[in-house]
Amino acid sequence: MRAIDTNVLARYLLNDDKKQSELAAATIAAGVFVPATVLLELSWLLQSRYRQSREVVADTLAGIIDLPSVTVADAPLMRWVLSRYAAGADIADMIHLASSTSTVGFATFDRAVVGDAGPGAPVPVETLD
Repeated sequence: MRAIDTNVLARYLLNDDKKQSELAAATIAAGVFVPATVLLELSWLLQSRYRQSREVVADTLAGIIDLPSVTVADAPLMRWVLSRYAAGADIADMIHLASSTSTVGFATFDRAVVGDAGPGAPVPVETLD
């Protein structure tokens, strides 16, 4: 199984270059791993360049995770990230939390992270004073 870059998923979703879109679809159909950082970058691309709403972006990323040929690290945790993002959280902050499950907690100066993560955060969030 190969990991893929953001540009492969972008060509697959946007179908804006016939040759690359076909190659992307074939690559994904063969089975791929999508790193969380690729989902992060794709969310930024879809929101900033293509002016997609955060709800549409969250649904699009969830659709990618749901593809039978796509593997992500800890799909339920990535779904949590997307649900928090759709609700208004910063996706990068939520990915930071999701990537910290082997720790005792997440320390930040950003007080908004606690509220954005909600009561179901995968690790305790501590704001430093």
